[in-house]
Amino acid sequence: MRTSPAIMAVLGATLAMTPDAHAQIPVIDGANLTQNLRTAAQAIIEVEQLKNQLLQLQQTYAMFTNPTNILGMATNLENSTLENPMPAVNALAGLMGGQTTPTGSGASYYTQNHIYTPPGASPYNSQLTANAQGIANIEGIASSNLAAIQSRLQELPNLESDLNAASSITQVNAINGRIAAESQFVQAQQAQAANLQVLANEQQAAQMQQGQEIYEQEQSQVSSRLASVDGNN
Repeated sequence: MRTSPAIMAVLGATLAMTPDAHAQIPVIDGANLTQNLRTAAQAIIEVEQLKNQLLQLQQTYAMFTNPTNILGMATNLENSTLENPMPAVNALAGLMGGQTTPTGSGASYYTQNHIYTPPGASPYNSQLTANAQGIANIEGIASSNLAAIQSRLQELPNLESDLNAASSITQVNAINGRIAAESQFVQAQQAQAANLQVLANEQQAAQMQQGQEIYEQEQSQVSSRLASVDGNN
């Protein structure tokens, strides 16, 4: 077995402490020397252990303190139109009621759905136009919401890649937190889509009611004109 430099140094120091060889015959206490060597070797081992422990503590500290910028992950998700694609609540009445002219994807649906524009400005004709615009706006809102969900799904694998490449506990926790936040956005959009479905159903019922009211209004006007004619006769 090779003797380490540290143990050789201890041995040299022990020999140096013996009397001058020219003055008298050196006397070496073998048992004491062996014990000293063992003590020195044990001390070296303990120092190496302490060094390893210190290195592990440094690595552990780095794992807990390594800063992570969660906004730097999947940067394409940092988009307000993805986080909340729905229009403001105060605009829904005009959009779904057909008073707002379709724009964007809503305009595309209006063009796709539209077949005939009735002439004149009678209440019935105006209602037909409003109904067509309301349907197109609803389709446009639903389409925008679906596009936002699809875009979010396309970016989520980037977060998975970041998670696989994470090198510290703080990074893992940060990425998991970001994934949880994105999940909340998706759930919110699903709730919005469900509410939009309820509103669309009620809007359909309102359109049927409006059609019935227009019919009754026209019948009342016809009756009034007939009564006026009979009175004049």
